[in-house]
Amino acid sequence: MAATTETRSSQDIIITSLEKNVWDEMRTYLVNTLDRLELGQLNEPTFFLLHQLVVNMVNVLHYHVFKQIVQTDFGLNDSNNETDLNVLFNSELADHGDKNIAKFCELNEQYIALTFYDAGDTIVLITAPKFCQEAVRLSHKMIQTLGYELQILEPARPEKFYTARLVKHQAHRHPAVQPGLITQQNERSSLEQIFSQLTYGIVCFTGIGGIQAVSPSILALLGLEVNKAAYELFARSISIHFYNDVIWGMALEPPNGKFENYRVRVKTNKYTEESTLFNVSGFRDGSAFIHTLWQKISLDGGNTSRLSEGDLLNEAKVHNITRNYVPQLVEKKAREVVRLGGNLLKNEECYIAVLFCDIVGFTRYVEQNENEESIIHILNSVLRRISLSVKKHGGFIDKFMGDCIMVLFRNPLDAVIAALEMQKHSHDINLLRERAELGKLQLRIGIHWGKVVIGNVGTPERLDWTTIGDVVNTASRIEKNCQPNGVLISGKMREAIEFTEEMRFKCGDTFYINAQGKKDKLAVCYAYSSD
Repeated sequence: MAATTETRSSQDIIITSLEKNVWDEMRTYLVNTLDRLELGQLNEPTFFLLHQLVVNMVNVLHYHVFKQIVQTDFGLNDSNNETDLNVLFNSELADHGDKNIAKFCELNEQYIALTFYDAGDTIVLITAPKFCQEAVRLSHKMIQTLGYELQILEPARPEKFYTARLVKHQAHRHPAVQPGLITQQNERSSLEQIFSQLTYGIVCFTGIGGIQAVSPSILALLGLEVNKAAYELFARSISIHFYNDVIWGMALEPPNGKFENYRVRVKTNKYTEESTLFNVSGFRDGSAFIHTLWQKISLDGGNTSRLSEGDLLNEAKVHNITRNYVPQLVEKKAREVVRLGGNLLKNEECYIAVLFCDIVGFTRYVEQNENEESIIHILNSVLRRISLSVKKHGGFIDKFMGDCIMVLFRNPLDAVIAALEMQKHSHDINLLRERAELGKLQLRIGIHWGKVVIGNVGTPERLDWTTIGDVVNTASRIEKNCQPNGVLISGKMREAIEFTEEMRFKCGDTFYINAQGKKDKLAVCYAYSSD
């Protein structure tokens, strides 16, 4: 099919790195396009499709470019061991991320481009080096399932590139599904297939923990032969926690008790650290026999060593307790990573507004008033109001540092609006405190805008996924130069928001401050509420 000349307006996203945040921009353009094409119900699966396409293509692009670099710099050729090249490639990513490879891509015009249009039937136009074409084919089934078609266009660019457009397949229609109740016969048939396909197994225990019967499929999963010795080895290999919590624990329960979703680890070889993790559910019958259903837990990479044994309900309770101690951005990104098929948080380079808010003179206030009112109570009452403004305007609390809070905003305008609202809440709190003849608690807020790296800092035992870079340090120093009750923003922040039509506040005159560690003076100004 010949490429046509696009005369309508378009938005391009050029991608050379997975550590630069392109996903928010991609989602915005995609949602607008699908809504225009009346395909809004496919927003999430289509975003998932494009995410996988981009990740696969960038991974192929980076590996190909790294191979070029290695061949040029080290004289390796195609006859060298591909395994050695993989080791070098993975070491480069582990040590430096994809920064160096992405820079080489930019200098040599190697990139992935997504183009979204505001008219026509094209969902997205994909431009990539020809060697990435196979990576696109990996998503062929997903493309068909969503009722799309990928049309390869004749190259209008240099021969090293190819271009394809994703469109809705005109002949495809999703069949209407009429929900109904499954019949008893069909239910049995489905259960048999589920049992077979998902390699479930059954183990029956006596009331005192002896194994009465076991499915051969479980022994096969553990690499054991089907004989009496294997039954005995299997029984000995089951964790004592399982017997304590389930077998003997159920003896204390009423007849016909049941349990669900208990993780148990089985280790049949005492000379290795390898073990197999199962999810187990079951019930106790009237004769005190315990019937259990077992399924092996499989994860990407096969590593289940970090998953603990025990009741998943208890795990959920622990999560509900600890989730409030996890930074909001970490939880949000972790859920997004899992939903998109990943299993770790990657470093991310993006533009962001960093806000620091501090309670003026709080340390001195604590020393003078610790016997008169609960310090934790008053601190939390202030921070609670601040957090409400953060959440309302799309910010993320990165961390609390005593009486100081660090907040991140994708949109610089939202950061200033939230800051002014925080100061309004502070004013309201101080009116109440004044009536109660208590001292004032004033806020000092500083905000800066720029490029940061949000990444993993620490060790495998204790990691922070946090924002690092000069923007963070500068925002902190701006806050320290702010007057009580003020919102002090940098010149870069002002440049980022001053032409915004929705601006509902005013900026004062620009002046300059001496920021610690900065050679040049820093341009700043105060932001004021319009009323």
